[in-house]
Amino acid sequence: VRRATDRRDAAADRLDDFSGKVAEVQRVCEALATEDKKLDREYRREATEHPDFADALLKLYRRRAVVAAGGASRTSAGSEGASRDPFPEVTPEAPPAVEPLVEGRDAPEGLPGELWTQLVEARDQNIAVEAELTRCTAKLADMTRCLQALSDEEEAAQAEFDDASSALSRHRQAALVGAWDVELPFKLRQGQVEVEEAAVVTDYARATLMPRVQIERLNAEVKRLGGEKVAVLEEIRDFRRGIVQLQWDTKRVEMEISDLVEKTRDVQLLRVTKSLQEKLQGGSTGSHAAETASLERKYEHLTESHAEKVADLKRQHAKYQRLIAEKEREAESLGGQIAQLESSVTEREAIRSAQLKGRGEGADTGKRFEEVHAKSKLSALAKTQVQEIGMLREELDRMRRRTFPTFTHIESARAAQAGL
Repeated sequence: VRRATDRRDAAADRLDDFSGKVAEVQRVCEALATEDKKLDREYRREATEHPDFADALLKLYRRRAVVAAGGASRTSAGSEGASRDPFPEVTPEAPPAVEPLVEGRDAPEGLPGELWTQLVEARDQNIAVEAELTRCTAKLADMTRCLQALSDEEEAAQAEFDDASSALSRHRQAALVGAWDVELPFKLRQGQVEVEEAAVVTDYARATLMPRVQIERLNAEVKRLGGEKVAVLEEIRDFRRGIVQLQWDTKRVEMEISDLVEKTRDVQLLRVTKSLQEKLQGGSTGSHAAETASLERKYEHLTESHAEKVADLKRQHAKYQRLIAEKEREAESLGGQIAQLESSVTEREAIRSAQLKGRGEGADTGKRFEEVHAKSKLSALAKTQVQEIGMLREELDRMRRRTFPTFTHIESARAAQAGL
């Protein structure tokens, strides 16, 4: 880091020193350019004072014919320009020589000698300034390239210094972590450990021990922000509730308006009859009283008729209930007789089997015939009783259907089909 710092500082010093020199040369070039423009303006103003020769003088003043390589060379750089060079030890490449004016060849016809002398002096002075400006510009370009090289060197030194500083910082951080990376036993509750536990051994290498105060502070901040968010959401909910309420009220009013319009249309299109006119006008008291009396008499008659029908149906219902009870008692007595007959048949079969034991197949055939005959009699008797009970039930259902609808006939038909 020290070596990188020294190289960076040295490169920065060289860059600053050379930057000052470049700035000085640039100021000299700017001064020469200003002087060149000033000379051009002065001579142009002097030439315009002689309109007959103004164009010819300006053309000769601006002519820059270069002397061939084998010819005589001429430099017009004065001592004043040399004194402005900030690097006198460096000799720049001399610009090509400019061919001088010859009076017998280049002077316009009829030009006074004083104007010719002024032209030559002004032109030579301008050529000298241009040559010095050319040399200064070339030097400035070379110095600019050197300045760029020094700037690149300074940037490289700065980058090297940054890399060395970063490496040093990482090394110090690693050393600090190594110095403080010690094993310490802590007794923590299960809820305070947020590291996902492994099946066998939990790796706590990347775990971080955080102070409880920071966790509580963070939780408080989270709760505060959550409370603010909930408050904002409640405000939004209340505001939207108001909007929805207004929309609902608007829709309700629109529907009421539509309903009233429909009712108005119905009233307008209603066909008015004579009875309706009487009702609208209130009607006569006598007609209302007669109609009311007629309806009351009709109501009393219907009430009496209904009471008589209900009493008759109740009497019939009680009668059929008695019949059903009698038939059920008869069925129970027949059931007892069946049991007695079955027991007597069983005893007789036992006696018969004892008497006919060993007689052979003929005796077994007679016994079976008697059994079949007895069973057929009992089956016929049971079927007769079932038919009687079914008829009684049908009659009872028929009586019930006079008061309220039933569907027992459908169920009986289905039962009959199932029996068939």
